[in-house]
Amino acid sequence: MASHRFIPLLILAAACAGEGLPTAPSGDPDASLNAAAAAAPAREQLARRLALALAEPAFRAHLRAQLDTSSHDEGKVRLADLLAVSGGRGLQVLARADGGRALTAGERRASEVIEVYLPVPAHRRAWRGDADLLVGTIGADGEVPVAFDLHGRRVALDPDAPPASPVLAVVPLESELGPGARSRPRLATACVTECGGTGSSVGSLYLTASHLRESFESWLKGKPELEVLVLGQKGASDSLTSYQCAGERGTGAYYFDQNSLDWSGSALIMSRAQLDAYNAQHPGQALRLFFMEDDDTPCQIRANNADLRELITTVDSLVRGYAGGKDVPGGLGSIYQHFAIAQKIYSVVASAIKSNDDLIGNAVEDVVTTERYPGYNWIIKGEDGRTNGYVKLQMR
Repeated sequence: MASHRFIPLLILAAACAGEGLPTAPSGDPDASLNAAAAAAPAREQLARRLALALAEPAFRAHLRAQLDTSSHDEGKVRLADLLAVSGGRGLQVLARADGGRALTAGERRASEVIEVYLPVPAHRRAWRGDADLLVGTIGADGEVPVAFDLHGRRVALDPDAPPASPVLAVVPLESELGPGARSRPRLATACVTECGGTGSSVGSLYLTASHLRESFESWLKGKPELEVLVLGQKGASDSLTSYQCAGERGTGAYYFDQNSLDWSGSALIMSRAQLDAYNAQHPGQALRLFFMEDDDTPCQIRANNADLRELITTVDSLVRGYAGGKDVPGGLGSIYQHFAIAQKIYSVVASAIKSNDDLIGNAVEDVVTTERYPGYNWIIKGEDGRTNGYVKLQMR
């Protein structure tokens, strides 16, 4: 069947041997999230002031140059940096456009945790610095976005679709930006194609289709970064650690990029070598497949520990503990099916920036729920046990 093909891509040898990604907290994530909340009252005022400043053609050219030279793949810049470069040119223009009023201390603090960019790809291609521009802002996903034209007039935006005019987003920071920041690299991985073993009795676990009931990201906050984390037993403890991740930042067979509610293709979740290594290290133990929309460092859950644990506990209770999965012999090869999993604790990494990842949910096999969806076999259960989507998993 499949053959082992491994390529060293700046990776520790443990990546396909089941070693987890770093999961130890590096601080208090709630403190970072509270900082973002504190900035919210100033964010709309900053959006309005920026819109007024952008009435000046020279400042629009300055903004265009900063966006064009951004190291981020969506052209993001931190608002504080946009205002400070060129001897604080942006600060001066914002003050001049608002009757000479300098930024308050609160507005300056807010600018440190706000990013500015054109989130809609068509807008990025079309806008070259002209006056056809709106400055939009939104806080948490689900809020109604608002915008200001270059006269400072406030308008409500459609939460479901962008307008024809380009919209410059002024939104809470979701990326590592600023002096010395680098664009996020794709995750290195050892397995590039067909990472299973040989013979008809072995196989690897693949994701081949996915449907979500919402995007978990407003269009004003750019494209979603959907990821699947494989969580399993950490040592001999009752805790979880991450063994693999697939998504937009994965390389080779682990890569998939879902930017709408539906996706189909072939994304490796766990290779045969990884499954064998995990089974050898943790005999009889299952794996959790956890889906999230990642607003921060790729493949690390950055959220509130209590929220994640409550979600896991709720899902486990709903499906009587069968919220895990395990590859078992079946037919001519192996199958991936529901299995009881005891581990519920996962230590969330503290956010270095000010965002909160969306916890989409824990995948559970449809046979342990009352739900069936043609073409799919695992259900994504999220907060309060609600269904946030469904996927198709295959061993092959």
